[in-house]
Amino acid sequence: MPDRRRRANVKGGRPHSWQVTASDEEAAALVVRAEQARKTVPALLFDAAMAQGMAEQFVLDVEVREELTAIRNMMRALGNNMNQLAKHANATGEFPAEATAAIKAVQRTAARINDTLLDLGQR
Repeated sequence: MPDRRRRANVKGGRPHSWQVTASDEEAAALVVRAEQARKTVPALLFDAAMAQGMAEQFVLDVEVREELTAIRNMMRALGNNMNQLAKHANATGEFPAEATAAIKAVQRTAARINDTLLDLGQR
């Protein structure tokens, strides 16, 4: 295994950089950890940030996308049902018995949306 302390070169280089400040104790701890990992301090910080942040964000994005897709599909179906019920009520002057179940489905979906938003706020 090569004893490489820096990341591999990339075409076009890496034109972006950031400055990180640390106390003497923090700097010493970073140097020790970087040496243990056979990396430079910037490489250690970069790898740690990318490994943690990217993995968490990817999982969150997938979960949110799946939940929002499911909610969107439910809302489409409920909207279609409500339109059919409204059309029947306008044509006959009667409020169909199925309307109660449709209203309850809308209420359940609204509760699911609220739960999803609350869950996202806690992450």
